[in-house]
Amino acid sequence: MKHVIDKWGKSIFVYLILMIVFPFVMPDEYYRSVGIIIGLQAIVAIGLCLVMGLAGQISLGQAAFWGIGAYTSAVLTTKYGLPVGVGLIASAIVPALFAFILGRAIAGLQGYYLAMATLAFGYIVQIGISEWDSVTGGASGMISIPKITFFGDSELSMYYLIWGVVTCVLLFSLNLLNSRVGRAFRAIHKSEIAATSMGINVRKFKLNAFVVSGMFAGISGGLYAHYIGILDPQPFGLHESIKFLTMVVIGGMTSIWGALVGTLLIGSISEGLVLMSEVIPGLQGDIDTIVFGGILVLIVMFMPEGLVPRIRTAYEKAQAKKRKASTVETQTVERKATT
Repeated sequence: MKHVIDKWGKSIFVYLILMIVFPFVMPDEYYRSVGIIIGLQAIVAIGLCLVMGLAGQISLGQAAFWGIGAYTSAVLTTKYGLPVGVGLIASAIVPALFAFILGRAIAGLQGYYLAMATLAFGYIVQIGISEWDSVTGGASGMISIPKITFFGDSELSMYYLIWGVVTCVLLFSLNLLNSRVGRAFRAIHKSEIAATSMGINVRKFKLNAFVVSGMFAGISGGLYAHYIGILDPQPFGLHESIKFLTMVVIGGMTSIWGALVGTLLIGSISEGLVLMSEVIPGLQGDIDTIVFGGILVLIVMFMPEGLVPRIRTAYEKAQAKKRKASTVETQTVERKATT
């Protein structure tokens, strides 16, 4: 953790300040609820970043793990009367198990085949949720899911709970990035052949990333279920998986901070489209899918490394140029002094 503080201390400080003051700058309950939803999405996006940006895998089924986590906690607490805490723990464990099973099954797949396999898994999960009426409520969904009351049930307490979880996930991922495991992930992302020649068990590390990603999505899903209070299969399909994918790509697949920034941008755009649709009826429907698809295409074409890595590279070049100019100025002054 010390390495994380040394490397990202300023960024973490700014993040914490913005996270803490947001509910007071935007005291309206609507904006707090938007902040909560963005926080839930950020947990999923950070996990997806570990899979795509570090382990080099493509996943189009992240919303499926989100849905498994949501329904696991909802079923256990609503139908079986278990405490919310138990449901939330199960919402992390069950998706992780599904991710482990799926990861073992598709361990040998790459590229388009891997994407298609995760896409198929997403469809299977959504259809399963829709058809398993006796457990999930089917297409009608579930209602009366108990609220989380660990710190009260107000919008403000829920906001800080969700973003507290985001902070834990963020710090865990940054620490992982700077560990031996993170270095192995980056080696795999650059070249699996080279990583194998260095003695890295590629399949093992890919599976670990996939399981951690599924666990993060499940935790977010469980929190989502208890925050919303009702569930139906619709939010857990391909549309949401594409949204998560766009968040990671726009922010920068190789950057944990990029996943967070991408989530904030896409979440803000999504809410902006909702507000605009109330004024312009033509924007209602699946316009957000078109917008996100367009953003994804533009980012891949003109900024494939993502927003945060591009900004960091520009900043480092500016600093290098500034240091060079300072060195030249110092040398000029020294020459004048000697003459």
